[in-house]
Amino acid sequence: MRQYGESDTGGSKKRTITALFARYVCIYTAGALFWLFIIGAVYFICDVTGEVLPANHMEVQLNAAADEIQNAPEITEELLPDGCAYGVYADDGTWKYGTFSSEEKKEAWEHYEMNHIYASGREYYRFFVREEEEICIVEYEIATRFRNQLLGKFLPGPDMLAVFSFVVLFLVHTILVSRHFGKYMRKRLNILNEMTTKIRNQDLEFGEEHSELKEVDEVLMSLYQMKEALKDSLYQQWNLEKSKEEQIAALAHDIKTPLTIIRGNAELLAEGELGEEEKDYNQDVLISVSTIEEYLQMLNEILMDSIQKNDIRKNGIFIDEFVDNLKERCRILAVVSHCQIYFRENDLYREELYQIFCNESQILRAFDNILSNAVDYSPQGGKIEVQAEIVKEQGRNYLAVVVTDEGPGFTKEGLKYATEQFYQGDKSRNSKNHYGIGLCTAERFAREQGGYLAVGNAGIKGAKVTLFIVLYQHKNE
Repeated sequence: MRQYGESDTGGSKKRTITALFARYVCIYTAGALFWLFIIGAVYFICDVTGEVLPANHMEVQLNAAADEIQNAPEITEELLPDGCAYGVYADDGTWKYGTFSSEEKKEAWEHYEMNHIYASGREYYRFFVREEEEICIVEYEIATRFRNQLLGKFLPGPDMLAVFSFVVLFLVHTILVSRHFGKYMRKRLNILNEMTTKIRNQDLEFGEEHSELKEVDEVLMSLYQMKEALKDSLYQQWNLEKSKEEQIAALAHDIKTPLTIIRGNAELLAEGELGEEEKDYNQDVLISVSTIEEYLQMLNEILMDSIQKNDIRKNGIFIDEFVDNLKERCRILAVVSHCQIYFRENDLYREELYQIFCNESQILRAFDNILSNAVDYSPQGGKIEVQAEIVKEQGRNYLAVVVTDEGPGFTKEGLKYATEQFYQGDKSRNSKNHYGIGLCTAERFAREQGGYLAVGNAGIKGAKVTLFIVLYQHKNE
């Protein structure tokens, strides 16, 4: 049994997602503490070795240099720690010299008069009374610094650098742990996607799968049970369909017996002395029997899967010959129905000679279905018009066979679903022995030949169905 980077866990102790999540939380926390320890250790080493100066290093240096500052003839920057600013005043507050800016001069003297050593932020003042009746005010900072001035120039202070480093490492650690957790879960959940894809594609020949995660394993078990139920259901459906096909095939075979009797009797009658009208009737019977036999043959071929979807037998037929066949079918149906059927040709014969390259039997059957529908929905004695013409649609030539009746026409729903199988339209018309198969079959046959079917209404009253058949220009050899 296939597993994903693990041994068969069907009977072993399984993890829960809660426990797995807690494990990753511990790993995440331990990693954050590890980086915090590393940064703290580096900072401690730098502090011990003197690479990082303590926060009060300026204050310590000022204390050490206090006597020299008070007794030196003149205050210079060399007497003070690096980074300090200073100003020298007379005892009455008159500015003498120093490095303070114009604003700092006044502010520093005011702090001296108030004996207030706090300046702003991390900066403080130190006051020195000199022997020459001078007051020296030094501004210094309480903050850690790098001993290396180059580092201090391009990097933030050691404290800020440590905080910034921890934030960056913490974010990197977060991304790595989350990616690892996502990869781990994706690997365990991928089996669910594969199993659902197989079920969706009805590929049900796979065994039971397991996962080391308890919740995923439960879902896998549910999917496996659903697969088994679906498999049983499909087998029952397939067996039922097979049984129906066998029954239809047997029925189609049995129909041949009465058809043979009808054909035999009609042929015997044709050998006798019949009037002209009786001969026409007898000939119509023989033609109808031949048509039924063609339908039965096609049904048998479909049931036996001898006709493949893309292996439709086609042959070329000239447009005039094909139209004559349509006329003959209209004449026969008009004789046996209660309707008047009129056939019109509109500019069919041009200088170009056109052919229809199709399975003629299927196309004629499509036309028969359309015409039979028109008869079914037409009133007693109603008029049905059939018009054949050549039209151009989307750059191709078609033979358009338009069948118009005087029935109630299509409803809005009917226009949308008329070509769907078993759609019967208005329920009040179900008494016409119409089972919603004719137009569906007609459209399927039309599309198999490269054409299509269009349904609509003729106007105020009546339906209009158009069969479009692709035409090919005949080339003389």
